[in-house]
Amino acid sequence: MFDLKHDKLALFINVCVGFFFLSALTFQGGYNVAPMALMLLGLGYSVYCLFKKMPFALTKETKWLIWTLLFYFSVFVLSWLIHDGKIRELDNPSRAILLIPAFLLLLKTPPKLSTFLWSVPLGSVLAGFMAIYDKFILQSEAAFSSRIMYIQGGDIAMSLGLFSMAIALYFWQKTQRKQSALCILAALFGILGSILSTARGGWPALPILLIALLWIYRRNLSKTFFITLIGLFAIAIIGIAQMPNNRMSERFAAAQDDIQQYLEQGNGSTSVGARFDMWQSVFIMVQEKPILGWGIQGAPQKRHQLAEQGIISQYAGQFTHAHNQYLDDLSKRGIVGLVAFLAIFVIPLRRFMPGLKSDSAETKLIATLGTLHVLAVMIYCLSQSFFAHNSGNLFYFFLTIVWYALFTTQQGNIKEMS
Repeated sequence: MFDLKHDKLALFINVCVGFFFLSALTFQGGYNVAPMALMLLGLGYSVYCLFKKMPFALTKETKWLIWTLLFYFSVFVLSWLIHDGKIRELDNPSRAILLIPAFLLLLKTPPKLSTFLWSVPLGSVLAGFMAIYDKFILQSEAAFSSRIMYIQGGDIAMSLGLFSMAIALYFWQKTQRKQSALCILAALFGILGSILSTARGGWPALPILLIALLWIYRRNLSKTFFITLIGLFAIAIIGIAQMPNNRMSERFAAAQDDIQQYLEQGNGSTSVGARFDMWQSVFIMVQEKPILGWGIQGAPQKRHQLAEQGIISQYAGQFTHAHNQYLDDLSKRGIVGLVAFLAIFVIPLRRFMPGLKSDSAETKLIATLGTLHVLAVMIYCLSQSFFAHNSGNLFYFFLTIVWYALFTTQQGNIKEMS
């Protein structure tokens, strides 16, 4: 049943992975299709291996990731039991463990790097076109809002743009200039999609991770390339800012005004002011229940109580999450929950980052994509509860296991060749 060398199995896996990038923002629920397909296939593979008593032969590094995912989900189960929660609270975090069988399958039959080289830039271009369609044809307030929560959509579009930029630098390193130029163009489409979503939380990722990318590839790039690329991005962003109905300048001005109102008047009834009040509520909560937090039901109730007492605004008191994933986990699952949450970032980063110095262009690219993915989501979580949505869980955990598996097998191939 599971012939791991069978061309059809490898083809199916590559089609699924490639389809993920193409479908994530093109239709409602598009981010579900590929992960669910590989979940089911991976489950069948795992059952087959257990039935046939076939060893998985896991390395120390892969065991670390699996234990981290299990620990992350276990903390949710513990919180659910202690706080007498509802079973649906386990739905989103369950993606972490449901993808483990898919991870085991990908370790045996990883997708080809070539799949990413075409699907990621194409997915970024599609994200940009869908954003243009939403804003200028449908006249939507925010791009992607008809298919996905717009903040999530904007963040995913930004990631697709950044991934495309990494692939552009890979092609430049391989002296394939035309492919590099096309990928830079694709990156701009993804970034455009993020801007048209009006989701400000993803925008800080662009300068931070673009600088990180240029630093990673600094030995492969000339000064002329640096200056040209930075100039191109500056011109593109200025051009985007001048587009009608993009709301970019408006959103920046609104954020500045919200901050000023909060500092001068303590106004917590604005978008940014409410976030400051919600974050203040977390620090109050953690003083009372620091270890395991208040639970998913208890934290919003406590925030509402603080609003009734006049400590935070009524507007801030109505939210069920803190609009900061780190603080949200801290308030709901305490220090234990925050440690588990940080672990799902730290463990993959520890695996990917050594590969950034690899002499192999392919290994370096995979490590760069994995590192960018983790760092980007970490930035998104500063102003958004990214994992409060099914899209955030699937996007993060699916791509983490895909690139982790690809990087692990790539490292194994290099060791065998040496």
